[in-house]
Amino acid sequence: MPSADLETALLDDKVVGQVLPDARAMAGWQEEKRKVDTADHSVTCTAAAPCAGKPLSGSVRFSSGDLVTRFLVETLPSRDAAKSRAKETYASYPVGPFKKVEAPALGSESQAFVGPLADGDGVSIVVRSGTVVASVTTEGGPVDPAAARRFAVMLVNRIEQAQAGKVPDAGLGAA
Repeated sequence: MPSADLETALLDDKVVGQVLPDARAMAGWQEEKRKVDTADHSVTCTAAAPCAGKPLSGSVRFSSGDLVTRFLVETLPSRDAAKSRAKETYASYPVGPFKKVEAPALGSESQAFVGPLADGDGVSIVVRSGTVVASVTTEGGPVDPAAARRFAVMLVNRIEQAQAGKVPDAGLGAA
């Protein structure tokens, strides 16, 4: 169910880090890699590849057996900037073998895609919630849009908690 399209900007690396799911939210999954940009972009940008006006972003990867789930969050300074970013992100998928699949809307807007990833076919759900553009990708094992959606619902809940000024604590149980 689409939710409030908030203008609240989350341009704070501490908040971005909190929005990304943690081990408690992902009970039974192993956290493998977490990267959160800093406000000065020193984590993801260099003098050779500067990123003025770049969204503040963070990502985390979890695994459980052969299954891998990746979460990516990009926070933008305004809703319009986030709408543009979501459009660009959607457009990057249908290239080649990815196909859009029908899925109930999440956040302010969302699209789901199925196609080949590093570890076999997978599902990617791109969501915009107000000023935040996020994606959840699942791969390894059978293609499971319902599981990917559960992760995406949790991520949207965490984004909305942060936008409401709360510390994000939504987990898979709530999805």
